[in-house]
Amino acid sequence: MNELFLTADTAYERGDFEDAFAIFLKLAESGDLSGMERVACMYGDGEGTSRSRDKSLEWDLKAAALGSTTSMFNLGITYRNSGDAREAKRWFEALHAAGDGDAWLELAKMYMISDLERERIRSYLLAAVQSSNVCEASREEAQRLLEDSNGERPGSAALRST
Repeated sequence: MNELFLTADTAYERGDFEDAFAIFLKLAESGDLSGMERVACMYGDGEGTSRSRDKSLEWDLKAAALGSTTSMFNLGITYRNSGDAREAKRWFEALHAAGDGDAWLELAKMYMISDLERERIRSYLLAAVQSSNVCEASREEAQRLLEDSNGERPGSAALRST
């Protein structure tokens, strides 16, 4: 990690979002992948700059094109939350293809709206639980959703609580 990124990260940690954003933006504009990811998040949250979904998407798309799984995940969440299931699915599938096990959980959640997808949901949740590249919180959530699915549509009760 370069010194400029660490300077920006330190500014961010102490709550100096405007300085942090300026430095992360400089890094992002120079092609730094981590800088792009942080700028996208800061635009999305309105930290150190005005909130802009479009600019957040722009930087996440640039970072995803360079292979950022963080940005692929963020794009999937952003599109899912905005109601664009087709685009969300595309990004979660790209995330899975990049080897990220959390993608299985997110894909399963997307299919939980239909009783017709019971087997697909179960296979995605099992894949998330068994993946060697999944965060522990996602593995636990997938396991909980599998356990909740006994006798009813997978995850229906658990999704109401998340």
